[in-house]
Amino acid sequence: MPLSFVAGAAWVVGLLLARAGVPVAWGAPLACVGSAWAAATGRGRTVAPALVLVLAALSFGESAGLGDGRREPRASSVGAPADPTDAAVGVTGAATAAATSVALDSWRRATSARLERLFGTDAGIVRALLIAEPDGLTPTLRDRYADAGLVHLLSISGLHVAIVGAALTLAFRAMRLSRRAADAAAVVVAVLYVAAIGAPAPAVRSVVLFAALALARGRQRPVHPWGSFTLGAIGPVALDPAVVGDLGWQLSVTGYAALVAVGRFVRRREEEVEAPMAPLARELLTGTVAAIVSAPLVAWHFGWLSLIGPVANVVAAPIVSVLQPTLFLAMVLPERGGAPIAAAAARPLLHALDGVAIAASAPSWARLTVVPSLAVAALAGAASVSLLVAVWSARPRAPILAGALCLAAMPWWPVRVPRLDGRPAMEVQLLDVGQGDAIAVRTPRGRWILIDAGRAWRGGDAGRRTVLPALRRDGGALALLVLTHPHADHIGGATSVIRALRPAQVRDGGFVAAQGAYRDALEAVAVQGARWARVRPGEVLTIDGITCTFLAPDSAWAAGLDDPNSASAVVRLQFGVARLLLTGDAEADEEAWLLERYAPADLRADVLKVAHHGSTTSSTAAFLDAVRPRVALVSVGATNRYGHPAPPVMRRLLERGTTVLRTDQLGVVRLRTDGRRWEARVAGRRWTITPPLPPPTPPGEVSR
Repeated sequence: MPLSFVAGAAWVVGLLLARAGVPVAWGAPLACVGSAWAAATGRGRTVAPALVLVLAALSFGESAGLGDGRREPRASSVGAPADPTDAAVGVTGAATAAATSVALDSWRRATSARLERLFGTDAGIVRALLIAEPDGLTPTLRDRYADAGLVHLLSISGLHVAIVGAALTLAFRAMRLSRRAADAAAVVVAVLYVAAIGAPAPAVRSVVLFAALALARGRQRPVHPWGSFTLGAIGPVALDPAVVGDLGWQLSVTGYAALVAVGRFVRRREEEVEAPMAPLARELLTGTVAAIVSAPLVAWHFGWLSLIGPVANVVAAPIVSVLQPTLFLAMVLPERGGAPIAAAAARPLLHALDGVAIAASAPSWARLTVVPSLAVAALAGAASVSLLVAVWSARPRAPILAGALCLAAMPWWPVRVPRLDGRPAMEVQLLDVGQGDAIAVRTPRGRWILIDAGRAWRGGDAGRRTVLPALRRDGGALALLVLTHPHADHIGGATSVIRALRPAQVRDGGFVAAQGAYRDALEAVAVQGARWARVRPGEVLTIDGITCTFLAPDSAWAAGLDDPNSASAVVRLQFGVARLLLTGDAEADEEAWLLERYAPADLRADVLKVAHHGSTTSSTAAFLDAVRPRVALVSVGATNRYGHPAPPVMRRLLERGTTVLRTDQLGVVRLRTDGRRWEARVAGRRWTITPPLPPPTPPGEVSR
């Protein structure tokens, strides 16, 4: 059976399974078993990579919310499981896990302190390269490497582990060990190293492949390239099925697939290239194919592509090949012995690598902004698979044609716009970001208004994990981003969103704070050139027929406050006669200020986003009497430690006949209105909300 047909069918099957709501956790064990069967029966050439493709497409569809009609998974709050079953699973093996975690944390802290002493100001990037600790990387350094297409070098990847493994093998051979003994010793040390740094998915893939190749050499049995590819890809999945949603795993697998395909392509044409140029041509071709094949992943996750990346990687590769084992020596040699010498030898290499990043990121054309929708990303993924098959195959005509058709369809794929009973509509999405806030409003023309972007945590944020996939699923530009106040549970994901989507306008509550997330967001706004302004009460923006009226905070009022919550931006959105009131984390004192400044008619709304996740410090009886909401939206983390939403607040809402919709119970909440009628779409159900009250004042006007 032609490989191109198998690859295309595998990609489509994975997307269909995701559309049917099949979770990755079901598909991963089946892929593991199927890969073992394919290897045992000699079908690794077609069946094994096809299983990996099914798994990758299934992961892509699940992360993008392709199974839209079904209940979406809930995000947990920090330190709390999202579901009672999660807690039950967490209890199993807790003692062993805790002991292991303590030992590893102790080793990492000691190693981190050691690297700080050895490398000083360069310790941040060294810790990222050696022990997978990215906290010391500044946003400026990350952006520089991202623009240069070298950002993958800032984290432990398969390349790093492969270099260390090869260096270990050479070192053990230099100690006069036999080939088999040297391979075994190198595998043991590499496995311990990967376990000590936390077993990131790309490193696990690389060490599994390294061990398999060492075993094959010892038994003098050749391994088919696609068999080794599948073994390396499925190895981390066997340990944790959820790893297929990790970008590191995806890029690592994609890069190795490009290496396998280009390897065969070069072997078929090695006579056509002069011997001295063959290694350079191979490296450049591998880097180019890997960059093209991984482009849909990079564009989907980050919203940009590096055009100079293939060339920059060719220049950086030999530097990293020498740098990584040198850093490893600095980590393992005695601090009063050879470690300072190794650190001194590594420092010029670090500066050389940074010099490549600086030079490659300097041209203004080095980085291209790309914001694909779900359909366009799926087509781009199919085109990437077609390219791999074309490079591998001796008859590339069919896969080239298939890839060209996918590329031709991408510009013509329409952007989905919200409609209700055939009429233009405004859609409100209360995204499930755990204990935080992120409300996405889709305009009748398919653009977005985003109020807050969720929380952040070590190694990630809700902007990248939840908000960006939700917005990109339908496509469309970000017309307005509102930062209600500088708490990390509201703007922790803002930097990722700003960098990826480049909002046309940004409105900021304006409470000055020194929090890192707020500072990073403002820096991203400046870099991206978005139009930033502080919220001014009474300001009105009209975006695609939606009237955005800002009600608070007043700068004079906020100047005397110590709590950013009480200076939250409050904005009222109106489409037709339908109204939505968004209150951030406004406390009772800000609600009192609003009641004093505005007439009840100005505050009235059909839908209210409940302030401060339903805390007792907000949603006073007087304020709810003025707003008179038909629906109350509560964004809250499951089993959060704050006890949100508070029972008294829920009681006040229910006493007023308000329907309460909570993300901890329902996941993502979607509301749609044509300007008069509201429709709710929650947890696979759809129903009509009672007709809204007519507005007492025209859109954009506020009573004084």
